[in-house]
Amino acid sequence: MIRPSEQEQGACLAAGCPDALHERRVAQLEDYLYARMPGLDQALHEDLARAILSGAEAARLDPLLVLAVIHVESGYDPAAESAAGALGLMQLLPGTLQREADELGLAEPDPFDPVANVRAGVRYLRRCLDSYPDPDVALMAYNAGPNRLYAWIQAGGAVPAEVKGYARRVLAEHSRLLRTLAEEPGPRFADASAPPGR
Repeated sequence: MIRPSEQEQGACLAAGCPDALHERRVAQLEDYLYARMPGLDQALHEDLARAILSGAEAARLDPLLVLAVIHVESGYDPAAESAAGALGLMQLLPGTLQREADELGLAEPDPFDPVANVRAGVRYLRRCLDSYPDPDVALMAYNAGPNRLYAWIQAGGAVPAEVKGYARRVLAEHSRLLRTLAEEPGPRFADASAPPGR
């Protein structure tokens, strides 16, 4: 990909060009991912950064929330496997991955392909937020499964402490990312509550 020169980017940023802002965000994400995943094929860093940013924009999510989920779920290990059978960066169960991939038009997704895993994971996270608008509860649904969480709530709110702790860890990481990346030069990522296109 041919990137605009720094002078062209600067002029475009000053004028508010959306393409330049988008490319700046991709570059920021790519640098961040490289620092956390240096063993990943270099070409995948850009593909993954683009998947996170475009998926988050389409799902009306803050890309930093996606990074926070990845951090807590897999520690940026695309080959991560949980004892419960969740796989990849965003730790999706095979059935969840397949359902989300079908909706995205991905045939037979490889759970260890970071881009496919993130695309499906972002879609699943959006569905959890649509079902449970409170971020704490939506993150608990992402971690435990929406149906299991619903059953716990219907049974009187006996949500296990580790599931509640999961939501707190993701939100704490999200806050840390907001502070850390906001200190770097360049535009901040969009707020999760902002409508698409803003």
